[in-house]
Amino acid sequence: MRLNNKQLLHFVEKIKLQTDDMPKYRNQINNLKEKLEYRIKNDESTGMKVSKYLLAGSWKKRTILKATGDNPIDIDLVLFVTGDENIHNDLKKLHDYIIKYLEKIYPNKDITRDVDAEGNTKSIKIRFSGTGLEVDIVPVVPINNPKRYVWQPQRGGGGKYITSVENHLDFSLNLRQTNPSYTAIIRALKWWKNYKELKPYENEGGISSYAIELIVAYLDINKGVETNIEEAIIRFFQFLSDSTFPEIQFEQAINGIPNYNTPIYIADDTNNENNAAKKIDNSKWKEIIEEANEAFDTLNLAIDRNNQGDTIDEWKAIFGPTFNIQ
Repeated sequence: MRLNNKQLLHFVEKIKLQTDDMPKYRNQINNLKEKLEYRIKNDESTGMKVSKYLLAGSWKKRTILKATGDNPIDIDLVLFVTGDENIHNDLKKLHDYIIKYLEKIYPNKDITRDVDAEGNTKSIKIRFSGTGLEVDIVPVVPINNPKRYVWQPQRGGGGKYITSVENHLDFSLNLRQTNPSYTAIIRALKWWKNYKELKPYENEGGISSYAIELIVAYLDINKGVETNIEEAIIRFFQFLSDSTFPEIQFEQAINGIPNYNTPIYIADDTNNENNAAKKIDNSKWKEIIEEANEAFDTLNLAIDRNNQGDTIDEWKAIFGPTFNIQ
């Protein structure tokens, strides 16, 4: 039997971060921002200035899930770094400054660098043990052309990663306004990815939440907006498991797709040169295809089931024991 939006939204309501839980995280973020801003503003010895602090990631895009053991609440705080241009070209010093400030603000907190194989830092993570909140502090440097774009360290091999945080957030907002079911679809698929252990880990590739968002966006743009949650989820799995998975790029993004050696290419919606699937190797891609194909077959079987109990059992095989519609 088919499941309607009202039934599936009951499941999504269970897996999303609850509104009542948000203030404690919001207060920690605001406190961190205010203290970090004070330290940076009052230390003139570094030449470092920050023109803007911007929350990003799933918190800002309203697709955040509730915390589980392996998946804490993770919020991105983007720092738009200006000031002395010399510091823009000395990324190690820039990150050292930020860590120094954080260690003074939170001497007992777990503060780590997110580094690539060459030891280049892209972001700094701070963990709050009381709430389990993890904040990724991401310094970026604004560029003049194109406007609203920034650069940050490129993971793996060094270099610059050009993107637009603000344009991406606007893109996400437009998707939510165009499709009222968008956030529910994304949350469900992120839950599937976590349940099937397909997310990227430190030393192995996987499909990221960002890549999932981009695929759903691509489908809505190119195949038509799908507000029926069940149909959108099944369409995603069919698309993901197709042997002719296309190169994904976006018309509004700058640049074109470069040469690449990954099994698939999913462009950043602001810069087609950035591959959101770059961590996926051939072995992991094969695993993702197999899981997507199983999900597609299982959910179609769920439609053919004659009673609600059997239908829910099929959905549980894909989304885990948390799945329920009542």
